[in-house]
Amino acid sequence: MIKYLVIAIISCFATYLLKDTVSSLEYSAYKAVLAALLNISSIIFAIIGAWIAIIYPRAIGRAFKGKQVTDQTLKDADTDADYLSQLVEIVLVSAIVLMFVLSIEFSVPIAKNLITGYWLTYSKYAAFFLVSLLTLSQLYAVFRVILANYFFLNDLRKKNADGKVDTLHQL
Repeated sequence: MIKYLVIAIISCFATYLLKDTVSSLEYSAYKAVLAALLNISSIIFAIIGAWIAIIYPRAIGRAFKGKQVTDQTLKDADTDADYLSQLVEIVLVSAIVLMFVLSIEFSVPIAKNLITGYWLTYSKYAAFFLVSLLTLSQLYAVFRVILANYFFLNDLRKKNADGKVDTLHQL
């Protein structure tokens, strides 16, 4: 949770530093970013969601298959649970980004007609803050997907190497 607080602070700091530029931006400046966020979030949400659906049943099955539960089985189940919690966090971030982007896309045309005067400047600050927060959060989620795959591949290679060594020792 602290990492998302840090992302919010960075977004707030960027909003403050760029306040003169932000006040001159129009909604059209954000359209490409919002479209990219919508696409990336949708893809990550779908792929990681399917990945969870495949991994989670296997994790439960591994932990409770058969009558004996060994220490190794429990260790593997804990590893799967840790990995699964990382994936669920990524899905949640992508889902939240999707919801906010859809809300922005829906509400901006209405807000353009309702917000006037000095409130317009503050709404531009809020819009920049929100879009930068969503962008940084989604970038962090993509980075977490990359790291999760990297560590998953390393663990898989290590288990394969250990299995080969164990096979050689049995000969």
